[in-house]
Amino acid sequence: MDARLYGFYAVVSFWLFAFCHGFQEEKLIGWKGETYNVEALWDPLHPNIVDGLPLPASKSWIEHVAWKPRVFIYHNFITDMEAKHLIELAAPQMKRSTVVGAGGHSVEDNYRTSYGTFLKRYQDEIVERIENRVAAWTQVPVVHQEDTQILRYGLGQQYKVHADTLRDDEAGVRVATVLIYLNEPEEGGETAFPDSTWVNPELAKTLGANFSACAKNHVAFAPKRGDALLFWSIGPDGSTEDVHASHTGCPVLSGVKWTATKWIHARPFRPHEMEGSRPRQPYVRDPGVCEDENASCSEWAARGDCDKNHDFMVVNAVSPGVCRKSCGACKVCEKEDITCYNQNRLNVGFLIYNASELAPFQNIM
Repeated sequence: MDARLYGFYAVVSFWLFAFCHGFQEEKLIGWKGETYNVEALWDPLHPNIVDGLPLPASKSWIEHVAWKPRVFIYHNFITDMEAKHLIELAAPQMKRSTVVGAGGHSVEDNYRTSYGTFLKRYQDEIVERIENRVAAWTQVPVVHQEDTQILRYGLGQQYKVHADTLRDDEAGVRVATVLIYLNEPEEGGETAFPDSTWVNPELAKTLGANFSACAKNHVAFAPKRGDALLFWSIGPDGSTEDVHASHTGCPVLSGVKWTATKWIHARPFRPHEMEGSRPRQPYVRDPGVCEDENASCSEWAARGDCDKNHDFMVVNAVSPGVCRKSCGACKVCEKEDITCYNQNRLNVGFLIYNASELAPFQNIM
C-alpha cells in the first residue's frame, strides 16, 4: 500500500476509534500541554480539600525565616482534620515528658515539663500521608524519620534551650527537625532561637508583633494550627553541627499547645521497624485500667522486681508496665468510676485528658 494512503487510513482509524470510545485514551502527562498537579503528587490519597474544593496554591506557602540555622515555615502544612486526628490518636497515651539523665536513663525534670507520646511510622493512613509530606518537603525518605512525637504543653509548661542533635549508633545524628503545630495557645508557647538572626528584619515586625517575653527580640514563631517549622541542625556540609540551632519551647502563658515533631536522621532510623506489614493501630496499654498482663507478675513482685525492674513492671518513659496490679501501682476500679481511673493514670505519670481542648475542632469531621 502507498505510504501516503496508509497514513491517511491510520489517521482516520484513530479518529473513528476516539469518537466511538469517547476519547478515553491513556494520556502521557505533557503531550497536550498538561502540567503535574503538585498537590496530587504531594498527597495522592488526600489532597487539601475544603468544602469539597481544592485549596488554592496561595493557601499554602513556604516562608524563609533564617540562615543560621536554616529555618523555614510551611504555612497550612496539614489540614484541621489531620491536626484533630493526631490529637485524638495520641491523647490516651500522653505521659509526662522526660530528658536523658544519668546513665542514659529517661527521667522527669523541670527542664522539660510537657506531656508526650509517640505514634509509630505509618501507624494509620493519616499519619502515613503526613510523614510522606515531611519526606517530600525535606527531600529525605521516611525511613530516616523517627516515630512522630506528639507533645502537649499546659499552662506554664516549657522546654528550655536545647539542641536536637541526638546521635544514634546506626542512624547517625539528627540532621533536621520538622515541628508541626496542631493548635494555637492563647498566649506564649513560641519556638525561639536565641542565637539566630532574621533573614529579613521586617519579619520581626510581622511574625514577632505579639511575641511573649521569652521570644521577644529573638528569631521565633508563634504556633498556628496547621503550620510547620523546619530547621536544620547540621550545616550544608552535612557534618558540622549548627550551634545556632539551639532553641527553646517558650512557656505557655494561656491555653494549651499541641505539637507533632519529626526528627530526621542522617541515615535510616531502625529500618527493620518499617519492613513487611505496616504497624496499623498497634496494641497499647490503658494506664487507667489496673491489671497484670503476665501470670508470673505476682511471683516477680514477690522477689523484688517492682523496684529492680521498674521500667518493665510499673512504667517506663513511654508506656505503663505489665505488672502494675501486683506492684501496687494502681487500684482495680468499679465500672464508671472515672475518679479511680484517672488516679491510676496519674500514678504512672499519664495525662488526665480534657476533651474540651478539642473545642476549636468541633465543626471538623
